[in-house]
Amino acid sequence: MNNKTDLIELGVITKAHGIKGQVTIKPFGDDPLALDQYGPLSDPSGQHTFTIQKLQLNNKGLLITTIKEIKDRNDAEAAKGTILCIERDKLPEPEEDEFYYSDLINLEARSEIGEAFGKIINVTDFGAGDLLEILPQNSQKSMYLVFNKQNVPALHIKEGYIVVSPPDEIEGEEQKGK
Repeated sequence: MNNKTDLIELGVITKAHGIKGQVTIKPFGDDPLALDQYGPLSDPSGQHTFTIQKLQLNNKGLLITTIKEIKDRNDAEAAKGTILCIERDKLPEPEEDEFYYSDLINLEARSEIGEAFGKIINVTDFGAGDLLEILPQNSQKSMYLVFNKQNVPALHIKEGYIVVSPPDEIEGEEQKGK
């Protein structure tokens, strides 16, 4: 694995489950039960491998998972917070009008009239929905923008940018940073 853009994040280990080393995983994809279909996963550094042996979806949309390399509750506790990744070339190419969130990283964010707004530095979800972390032009402090159609009316991934229409209070804060 050469760099982070070669990796696609498929989920995160959220906590230990039980006493036999199972973990709970929050999946990031459309089909959470496909997590075991791509072969061994790794952490973002590529130093740790995770081979899924068994998984089941609970009623909260999380996966209860047995991972070969996690032998007991202590290993499971130590793995908490680990992002699970796969090399991009092991995944199917996205359909037209679909993309992986990693495709958004480093894209330019432009206003609806084409002015540079900033650069996308991360896509995250703290539990209430997807957020774009944007580093505004001429600022050292990033900001979060809810990733929805109202705030992000157009994606031009192949062209290297997205169109953003942030709420007035966010745009006002961005102007103060200049």
